Amino acid sequence: MDADVAVVGVGSIGSLVMWELAGRGVDVIGFEQHAPGHDRGAAGGETRLFRVAYSDGAAYIPLLRRSREAWLRLCEESGHRLFEPCGGLTIGSPQQRQILDLQANAAAEGVPVEVLSAGEMAERYPQHRLLDGEIGVFDAAAGMVRCDLAVLAAAEVARARGAQVVARSPVVTVRPGRDAVHIDTADRTWRVRQVVIAAGSWSAGFLPAQWASRVEPRRIALGWYAPEAVAQYRPEVYPVVIRVTHDLFLYGAPTVDGATVKVGGTQQARAIPDPDSFDRRHSREETEVAREVISEFFTSLRPEPLRMDAFTDLYTTDERPVLGRVGDEGRVVVATGGSGRGFKMAPALAAAAAEAVVDGTDAPIPFMSPTRSAPA
Repeated sequence: MDADVAVVGVGSIGSLVMWELAGRGVDVIGFEQHAPGHDRGAAGGETRLFRVAYSDGAAYIPLLRRSREAWLRLCEESGHRLFEPCGGLTIGSPQQRQILDLQANAAAEGVPVEVLSAGEMAERYPQHRLLDGEIGVFDAAAGMVRCDLAVLAAAEVARARGAQVVARSPVVTVRPGRDAVHIDTADRTWRVRQVVIAAGSWSAGFLPAQWASRVEPRRIALGWYAPEAVAQYRPEVYPVVIRVTHDLFLYGAPTVDGATVKVGGTQQARAIPDPDSFDRRHSREETEVAREVISEFFTSLRPEPLRMDAFTDLYTTDERPVLGRVGDEGRVVVATGGSGRGFKMAPALAAAAAEAVVDGTDAPIPFMSPTRSAPA
């Protein structure tokens, strides 16, 4: 055997799976078609929002609490400041479904949140322009994660514990058998006891056939804008933000470079046929829409983007990750399909995947099980 466990994709989840397994003394090898921390997949874009109060379901909140602890632990072990506990805002109408669900889920799981009126928002967070009747909901446990650096840090800590990373080596096929899993790369075949598929947008070819119509890679667009006064957008005074207004789902983070502020969601994620050949440039129409959105909802961001980019993520039809054991041989664990929301909880997903590997668990997070019924 070349290793006990192979991880296909050393990215958002795969790097953390390696970190978890190496910390448990497992002999693990990771295969990455680029290099850990690259900007082409779901870790692209410098930062990711982290929240504990969560509108998409109370079942996610224990995973988010576990992930927050893990992010802080990775900061300590790596020596990098990966997590910024700047708090988080959700802005919208009190009758908006996401606002109602956010408060209900927080109450159900004992997550303290603070509801801010329009007047309180204007006093504390004048960077945002609210529409009539809108409020803010503040989650003090929220923050932002330096996503690309976090992937690199997890891979480096895993490597320091004996893990091996094979970079710039795309996996061609994964062939599970009765006695081993054979992993074919361009230059050789590797032999391991188990494999974790965590290849993000490139996972489809490694998933069971019944999932072929249930996943698709999507292009996610981001923009960076220059504030009139950058001090208003530093983490000490500017929380991460989500805005649910009309059909928009905007999100943004404090400045990390002392010059620009990231805002996403000015256009919806759209399906792409091939994550290796999507257009990272923004069209004239996309840029114009972004200018209009920034002008409408921010008081002190210059609406002309200084930089625009795009990355990819793998979406499932029910927008829940796929995590658990698959195949008759019992040697393959899948951990992918973050659906635009997986990075914040990646440590908990990685720990669950490691649990599946070490303890033989089939579905460590039942509502993410690969055997669940999901829309085709």
